[in-house]
Amino acid sequence: MVISAILVALLATLGQWWFFGPVTKCLVYPLTTGLLTGIFMGDPMTGMIAGANIQLIYLGWISAGGTMPSNTIVAGIFGTAMTILSGADATMAVTFAIPFSMFGLLLNQIYMTVNSFWIHRADALLEKGNIRGVRLMNFVPSFFVALLLYGIPAFALVISGKSWGTALINAIPESLVSALQVVGGIMPALGIAMLLNYLGKRKLVPYFFLGFFMAIYLKLDIMAIAIFGGIAAIIMFMNDSKKAKAEGGEKKVKRLTLKKNEQTREYEEEQAERNYEKKLSKGDLVKTWLATTSTESCYNYERLQALGIANLMIGPIRKLYETAEAQTRELKKYMVFYNSEVFTIGPIINGITVSMEEARANGANVSADDINSVRTGLMGPVAGIGDTVMQGILFPILAGIGCTMALDGNYLGPVFFTVLFEVLIFTCGFLMFMNGYKYGKTTLLKILKNGVIDKVTNAFSIVGLMVVGNMAATRITVNTPFKVTMGSGVIKFQEILNSLLPGLIPLVITLIVWKLVAKKINVTWIVVGIFVIGIAASYLGILGYVG
Repeated sequence: MVISAILVALLATLGQWWFFGPVTKCLVYPLTTGLLTGIFMGDPMTGMIAGANIQLIYLGWISAGGTMPSNTIVAGIFGTAMTILSGADATMAVTFAIPFSMFGLLLNQIYMTVNSFWIHRADALLEKGNIRGVRLMNFVPSFFVALLLYGIPAFALVISGKSWGTALINAIPESLVSALQVVGGIMPALGIAMLLNYLGKRKLVPYFFLGFFMAIYLKLDIMAIAIFGGIAAIIMFMNDSKKAKAEGGEKKVKRLTLKKNEQTREYEEEQAERNYEKKLSKGDLVKTWLATTSTESCYNYERLQALGIANLMIGPIRKLYETAEAQTRELKKYMVFYNSEVFTIGPIINGITVSMEEARANGANVSADDINSVRTGLMGPVAGIGDTVMQGILFPILAGIGCTMALDGNYLGPVFFTVLFEVLIFTCGFLMFMNGYKYGKTTLLKILKNGVIDKVTNAFSIVGLMVVGNMAATRITVNTPFKVTMGSGVIKFQEILNSLLPGLIPLVITLIVWKLVAKKINVTWIVVGIFVIGIAASYLGILGYVG
């Protein structure tokens, strides 16, 4: 049990200490961490199914701008561990995960507050010319904070053993266990509703119903529906492209129209030739791109990704500037507030930055203010695009498929999600970084002006909505056991509903929760409402869990 506790503690620590994206990115998702927690605790099947059940709640939770609407790290790892310790059915995982998630929000606030101290320490070290100290401040203190806040509680939870967890679950009346299973059966409606609110443009909503009824009447599994959705997306993308070409003209992108002064024109002209004495090699660029995945290792409330950005620029600056004084001077300009998407589209800004730094080192008329004005002008819009691509499109589609496979007992579910998700986001990020370095901001402006992002988003939203429709039909696992005895006969209401529309109860629940989310009702209140209504409906015999 000690080894299990140490491994789970390390998993919880790495889930918050984002020192290297390819290792840590998917550790925020219960679908991935549920399986890992199960492996470490000797029950991978329960861990996988518990993690998938927990993940369904959080399919639509978007974390952006330094905010964390719910701590999925704690929900996934602690919720799964508690499920295994108690010997409870994996469907009970959500009832453990949600309280842990609320507690995790407090841990995240402490983590990001304490990390603010390290950036001030990095400022002091940089003033003394200690560049290595800046790198250490980016990685080392935040690890120990994550270990203290996440690792030690996780260790304590697991090392306590199964006895108290089993005693706890045995102390709960069987009727309450059944009621909590009903709550767990309803809870995926929240994640589905949040995705519908995010993806559900008016003209695309019918695709949600298409996916729902394909699952209900045709009995198609989620992969088949995703394939049909992909075909529909391709057709829509091609039609939109033809329509845009026929109409002509470019989309105006005022928010990214950066003023082009004489210095900027001179820089762009020199970039076209690139006959520099000081030049970064392909290896230098790859190392710098890899460092972009570490920009949130010391994420903090004061300057968010500033210390991580300074860390990734240490390599290029050391290569481009010979003296320690010059290196220190140039690095200081990156110790300012910065926040953008890190993995998919965001790296284009870092590529542009490296390109401008290279030009500056070779005597081009590029000032520190020029570099920071470009970064500041791009970080907001690019974050919006990156979060949409990664969290609003790729994640829900792949996680939805992975959850469905996992809940069917297929270990490939979490593996499929984790591997394919990381391959896609890091390939995209690498290409964006290299194109940012090679072509500058004109690449991003061109993409936005011709409307490619909008067309791609709409097309993939179709796939997402059809996948979400399938999940609404198959993963909201409640029906009504309500029946009325009339003479010698019994009227079973579920049979009546099945004759009208199979899956009517899951559909109605999804639409109600979607309406609440759309009205911007606090999600915490929605969760509380699901608990109260689910338990009450179970005791009244109105709703039952479909195992």
